Amino acid sequence: MKQSRRGVLKGMTAAVLSAALPQTRARTGANSDKRDKLDKLIAESIVIDDLCEFKPNVNTGDNEFIPARNSGITIAAPTIGSVVAEESYQSSLTGLAQLNAGINKHSDRVLMISKFSDIEKAKQDSRIGILPAFQNSTAIGTDLSRLDLFYGLGVRQIQLTHNLRNWVGDGCTERTQAGLTHFGVALVRRMNELGVIVDVGHSGYQTTLDAIDISTKPIVFSHTNCMALCKHPRNKTDEQIKALAAKGGVMGISNFNWFVSDNPASTLDDLLDHFDYVINLVGPDHVGIGSDFELTGYPGVDGDLMWQEHLRIYSAQEQLTLKVRWPPYIEEVDNEKRYKTIARGLLSRGHSEEVVRKILGLNYQRVFKEILEV
Repeated sequence: MKQSRRGVLKGMTAAVLSAALPQTRARTGANSDKRDKLDKLIAESIVIDDLCEFKPNVNTGDNEFIPARNSGITIAAPTIGSVVAEESYQSSLTGLAQLNAGINKHSDRVLMISKFSDIEKAKQDSRIGILPAFQNSTAIGTDLSRLDLFYGLGVRQIQLTHNLRNWVGDGCTERTQAGLTHFGVALVRRMNELGVIVDVGHSGYQTTLDAIDISTKPIVFSHTNCMALCKHPRNKTDEQIKALAAKGGVMGISNFNWFVSDNPASTLDDLLDHFDYVINLVGPDHVGIGSDFELTGYPGVDGDLMWQEHLRIYSAQEQLTLKVRWPPYIEEVDNEKRYKTIARGLLSRGHSEEVVRKILGLNYQRVFKEILEV
């Protein structure tokens, strides 16, 4: 029987569709497998963000815990208190009181990280571990007994300086770059004795090198990037990164737009370049994540109250030196999915699951084991 032209075309179309469907299903299945594999990787990993602004208080609602749980984060290290010298002592006491009250109220969901074993406990209990941190040591002033006080209140990580000079040493935006003062040396030594993580994320060039040299324990660059890829005063040189690695430390890669590239808007690829650079320079055991953002991303739009507060803490000279610009975030990681996004990007660049697990948290966990009480 002779087929009509329409019938022939219909048959050809069906054949083409039939041939294409298995491939489409295969592609869909492959994508699903990749998603499942990534979800499994995150679920099984210890995920540590060494500067993540998630700190529950008594008013934290149930809906705020959902994105935190979905992010896969195990340990968040939020900033306690103000970095402004005149405000730091009182604001740190107030902040710690509020944090402790929030953790006590939500103890079924969050856990204060006071000792190393708490990290595994948080993971096993499906709770979010909170590692209280200072982004400036000015709350201590020149009184080492205050360090003991804050340790007793839960502080386990202290950044020696913010951008400006303090009693400890020079920050990254100072005109001069002197190293640690005598008091700074004493502070680092007491932090080693107590079991407080030494952080020099914002510290100046020589202060950073001095802290690495003086400390008897590994230290961290909690949230910074590579000077070789972005010439910014907040970033670290190859010399500093190599010195950190030689002492066993970890560098947390910041997601902050200004530190990642000189482009108006840095991209995920720009960010991943920093992970690759550190790995190629010193190996995969010395790099982690220090996003420097709220867990759920930067809220609001240009001119919102949080942005204005951010600018308030920087002097006009600091803003100029730091190349402050809007937006501060990188679009692809400005949300609670950032750890999955970074992991996916690293895997797509050929890094093994073992390396990705180290970057997600195992590297920090190794360092914390050497410092925190067991």
